[in-house]
Amino acid sequence: MNPGRHLDHFDQLYRRDADPWQVHTRWYEQRKQALLLAALPHQRYRRALETACGTGALTAALALRCDELLACDASDTAVCIAKAHVVSQPRASQVRIERRTLPRDWPAGRFDLVVIAEWAYYLPAADLDALARACHTSLTPEGCLVACHWRPDFHDRCHATAALHARLGEGPGWARLVHHEEEDFLLDVWSPSDVSVARGAESAPAA
Repeated sequence: MNPGRHLDHFDQLYRRDADPWQVHTRWYEQRKQALLLAALPHQRYRRALETACGTGALTAALALRCDELLACDASDTAVCIAKAHVVSQPRASQVRIERRTLPRDWPAGRFDLVVIAEWAYYLPAADLDALARACHTSLTPEGCLVACHWRPDFHDRCHATAALHARLGEGPGWARLVHHEEEDFLLDVWSPSDVSVARGAESAPAA
């Protein structure tokens, strides 16, 4: 797969339609977002990273749970759309939206939440390995890595969803906190710690 050609394809999609997958209006997308948010074990997060933020629908919802949220996308057009959407939403001042091509432009610092949704299946194997390493090294000890991806096959995916989730969750000693499987998508949450909501995960992870 040619990454540059793939990026051009998505930029063109966003130019033709500001919401090409109807993430703001379609019940399937709204329900999937609600399930992802409900799967997060902590009530609040100090510093979070949302990769491939697209139009900013999930970004606005995550901002309500985060003190600081960095959202990014490789498409200039998507970044503009996301900024226009989030600026009018609650807690917009805590959100930064940037153009970044991941994993190459992985941001510095540590995060207690990293969200990877609906894009890692496009990565060549070497980039998927680099993405997994970046997640594992930048996550705080009590932080969470969340992955959510479409399961049915399609022509330009490089990895089956089950295989890419297995790779993302391979951190040494990591615990899988949530595994939600449906015909359409797979949702997993991992952490270096065995986080229990009942034992006090309502608060933000320790700094």
